[in-house]
Amino acid sequence: MVVLHLLDADDAGLIATLRGEGLPEPGAGRYFTAREYGALAGYVGLEGGRDLMLRSLVVLADLKAQGLGSRSLTAAEAVARDLGGERLHLLTTTAEPFFAGRGFVAADRASVPPAIREPASSRISAPRRPPI
Repeated sequence: MVVLHLLDADDAGLIATLRGEGLPEPGAGRYFTAREYGALAGYVGLEGGRDLMLRSLVVLADLKAQGLGSRSLTAAEAVARDLGGERLHLLTTTAEPFFAGRGFVAADRASVPPAIREPASSRISAPRRPPI
């Protein structure tokens, strides 16, 4: 079971991992370590209110392909609910198959709340089985 622990957005490990994956550096929102059995497995970032954006979900390189991404997503959804979130959105250019396999669907940019919209170079996935 993956457990998320709140983390400062300026954490060196978080920043290095996001850079290594070619993801944007931390911005607004809350960031978490994803830990399984106490060991660091990756990082998660959430931003927003009722409509939350999954800013990042990263599994450490040497731990990929072990189901940690799915377990981290489950943990992120639980935290999103605890934060009062009703819908979870994400923007992806590289992980659409991963998220589609977990119930997310592609959505038109105009259909998501303005606070969630990002540059047109990103693809949008819509809420997963609302409510989360």
